[in-house]
Amino acid sequence: MEKPELISVIIPVLNEEKHIGKLMDALAQQDYPRLEFLLTDGGSTDGTRTAILQRKAIDPRFKMISNPLRFVSHGFNIALREAEGKIIAFLGAHAVYPDHYLSEGYKVLSANLAEAVGGPLIHQGLNATGKAIALAMTSGFGVGNTAFRTSSGRQYVDSVAFALYKKEVFEKIGGMDESLIRNQDDEFHYRMNAAGMRILMIPSMQAEYYVRSSYKALFQQYFEYGLYKPMVLKKVNSGARWRHFIPSLWLLYLIVLPISWFCIPFLKIFSLLPLIVYLSSAIFFSVRISREQNPLRLLCAFFTLHLAYGAGFLRGLLK
Repeated sequence: MEKPELISVIIPVLNEEKHIGKLMDALAQQDYPRLEFLLTDGGSTDGTRTAILQRKAIDPRFKMISNPLRFVSHGFNIALREAEGKIIAFLGAHAVYPDHYLSEGYKVLSANLAEAVGGPLIHQGLNATGKAIALAMTSGFGVGNTAFRTSSGRQYVDSVAFALYKKEVFEKIGGMDESLIRNQDDEFHYRMNAAGMRILMIPSMQAEYYVRSSYKALFQQYFEYGLYKPMVLKKVNSGARWRHFIPSLWLLYLIVLPISWFCIPFLKIFSLLPLIVYLSSAIFFSVRISREQNPLRLLCAFFTLHLAYGAGFLRGLLK
């Protein structure tokens, strides 16, 4: 019987004490027979490193690699150079994966159906605010038509989270862009698209992703997403989508609105129409998808997502 290929699972981590135990439990239970887990630590100051070393002592498949440059793209590239597998999985520490996650991805790649494969995300929150944020991040009104956040069907996509790749992909187009703190996987996927490589999303690889638990943390996350997006789009023009520009246009409108209100009297009523439409839509979707959550929390999540991304995008353009 032919020996299955080794899969190298790369996970950059930094101060993941709350998630690391559950993550490593899920990895250890994967039903694929040949695995190595390369956890690149960016200098954790909590119990992350201790937890990894304790797991390594009982399961030699786990390895800890120091990442002195701290950021995800650096951590991935460091581990990629040490990876021995012909299949590379790039997973996140804020997620939990079903037992068949890696084996399902391997089936797709070994059948040559794609060069990369991943699944849709089930967004989870750890507190009431986090649960509201999770709902907002699965809404088209919240994040646009990002397939792996808002859809669950089998489809070829521009980008996907927590993917498995054929190692030859990195040999052809290089590793993660180390100038990017955020959006490094998006930029990499745009390069794949430009090279004619296929990315497939399949429902059987659905994973649970734990969102930020506060609006402040969410703002920081999406500000950084917006901040680095112009750099990505400058490098890969084919990656531009309307959803990337709408939040920054909305923020510019809010900045200009007071000026038009006081300086151009005859435009007063017309200038309020976009604001009325936005607030009406935000309230409608907050109530519609709130389930057991307080709609006001969803409203705050929508505002945070859009303003943070728009502000980051404008800042990125200026830089």
